[in-house]
Amino acid sequence: MGFDLSGVNPKMNMKPEELPVYNKYNSMDFREKWEALDKDEKLKEQYFEEHSKYEEANPGVYFRNNVWWWRPLWTFVCDHFATVLHDDDCERGNYNDGHLIDEDKAMRIGVGLTAMLKDGTIQSYQDFYEAELKALPQVDCRVCDNNNRGYKKKKECKSCNQTGLVDDWDKSYPFDVENVQEFATFCLESGGFTIC
Repeated sequence: MGFDLSGVNPKMNMKPEELPVYNKYNSMDFREKWEALDKDEKLKEQYFEEHSKYEEANPGVYFRNNVWWWRPLWTFVCDHFATVLHDDDCERGNYNDGHLIDEDKAMRIGVGLTAMLKDGTIQSYQDFYEAELKALPQVDCRVCDNNNRGYKKKKECKSCNQTGLVDDWDKSYPFDVENVQEFATFCLESGGFTIC
């Protein structure tokens, strides 16, 4: 599962017309586009190259995180921008239902995150967050339930390598300065965004 954020009125630094292959195939019907691109590897490679150029030049168009990256980022944003975001914004930011964060809120988040990146707040939080994850103790394996009884015995369990213990699931949720930087830039250039 991932979270796809689309800018509502993004700043356009490069127009699709400047990238002929991307422009041509991006305007086609989904099925028609992929039928054509799948027939020609060189053309498909050029399409993706131009697609990457378009997104790099226009960072307010689209931002994506999988669930593992998004949850810690969005939690941080909600915790630090409680005067900007309503409880409903924070709650619905955890779902793929197209919730709108308007331009004013997006701009205030982007400006605030940029300031925190510059003054070291984000790096300090990343260091703290990583230390907290590292300190988490292992937990009982859910497959064998850390036992030697019944069908799934610890001595036969491949999930925990027969130890009965596995890393805490929370260790799967990273927080990273670079991801915050990309999100801050997206916020500043998005003109508001939807979360799908």
